[in-house]
Amino acid sequence: MPTIHRSIYRAEAKGGQEAAAVAALCAQAHELVLGTAPGDLLTISLLRWARQIFAYWESIDEPRTPERIFGLCAEQLEPWPGAATPRTFVPMMDIFHYLAPENLHGDPVEAWRRKAPVAQVWGRLARLQPSMVSSYIFYHYQMQEEKPGVGDQYGIISLHEDLIFFYQERPAVVRAAEKPGKLQTTNTPPHWHDVMFPHFHRWDDAPPGQEIWREIEPLLHRTMYKPSTTLLDAGVFPS
Repeated sequence: MPTIHRSIYRAEAKGGQEAAAVAALCAQAHELVLGTAPGDLLTISLLRWARQIFAYWESIDEPRTPERIFGLCAEQLEPWPGAATPRTFVPMMDIFHYLAPENLHGDPVEAWRRKAPVAQVWGRLARLQPSMVSSYIFYHYQMQEEKPGVGDQYGIISLHEDLIFFYQERPAVVRAAEKPGKLQTTNTPPHWHDVMFPHFHRWDDAPPGQEIWREIEPLLHRTMYKPSTTLLDAGVFPS
């Protein structure tokens, strides 16, 4: 049975090279061949906030490294420390998802593929209070495993340092889980937003209404979807 790997990475354009970095990354992503066979990419999205680039992709049977996808774009990106070899992308950890391919019956690739074109990828950023990171992960894992399928099938929250990135697609696909989560308890707080509010560090420069979750700019989205029995590339939409 094939496995779908969901990857989220963060990069930062060099100062003064933001436009060149975005153009290079989008061009590289646009040239990728998508497919549904082992080793293929099923979906890829790019989003931006200021100099920071956020990349989401899905691969089949094996994780695809950012170097394999964006290896020609290194000169426009800042290097990140902390690894034995130079890197321009750092992984963001999946700390919450509404649904996983493992929650569905049948072939994971067929079950996970989009059934209609995606109109928009919707990305948001928030910052966690350092002392509240473990609490935030605890509550989200609890909801994830008590209530799988309660929200957007492709919605996923990832973490790097104190920054969390919420990736979603529109129109949202809400699909009930076909297999139960790992918890049989019912402890997810009903007053969710009241419990979550103390976890965040507010953005002082965000637009009104985005003081906690600020929206970021979608750059590109490509996916293989299946409206009937035909494989199609959903294409690219620049912002």
